[in-house]
Amino acid sequence: MAQAELKTPTGVFLLAFLFILAPVGNLFISFAGSGVPGWYQPSILYTFLQTVSGLDWLWLSLLFLTGVLLLRPHKTSWSLAILTLSLVLIINAYRFFTEDLSQEGPFVQVQLVLSSIVTVGILILAFYFRFPYLDRRARWLFPTAHRYEFRTPVNIVGQDIFEGVTESISIEGARILLKRDMEGSSRDLNYVDVIFPDIRNIKIKSRVVEYRDNILRLKFKELEQRDRGHLLDWFRSQIETGDEKSS
Repeated sequence: MAQAELKTPTGVFLLAFLFILAPVGNLFISFAGSGVPGWYQPSILYTFLQTVSGLDWLWLSLLFLTGVLLLRPHKTSWSLAILTLSLVLIINAYRFFTEDLSQEGPFVQVQLVLSSIVTVGILILAFYFRFPYLDRRARWLFPTAHRYEFRTPVNIVGQDIFEGVTESISIEGARILLKRDMEGSSRDLNYVDVIFPDIRNIKIKSRVVEYRDNILRLKFKELEQRDRGHLLDWFRSQIETGDEKSS
């Protein structure tokens, strides 16, 4: 069974472009709400821009950065986007409760409240609904190891021994279909040993990433250099075998 492809986060991309355009839109809305005729003329716009506070420039810049970060569907960039949005929310809350916005007019107050509501909504969406758009296997800073959809028997050693077969495997971990359910305390294991009988019987201590419906996802934690070499050799042999069959 092949791993399902990640969905394209079309809605998030749309939000990303809106965040990128938001700083310019916010500035223009503020200038238009000032009531000054001809506010769009370059000389008047320049004067208005000089009146924008450093705090406003900060949260507007963070909005732009959020949009850029959301364009790349990766857990590092999306986590940073959540951080920048949190900072935007903190800044807007600080302004709302500490500054006298009555002189700014109701237009700016409503704009600030709506911006905070939208920010909270995006934070919730980005945190709770980031999957199945992001690869949970992805490293934070480095590219993810290539995953092969090779099948080979395995034995999972925990409270008991469970037989299974790999659905996909990489140098960093594996997705395994077990022949029977991991009943009882075995379900709560954080670490197991995985043995590959057909790959020189190598044994690797692994962390349990997820277990659901007899599907066990593991991340290798203690892969010795010798066993790593055996695993890479097996990958190469499987690739060559596949090339021979296709030719």
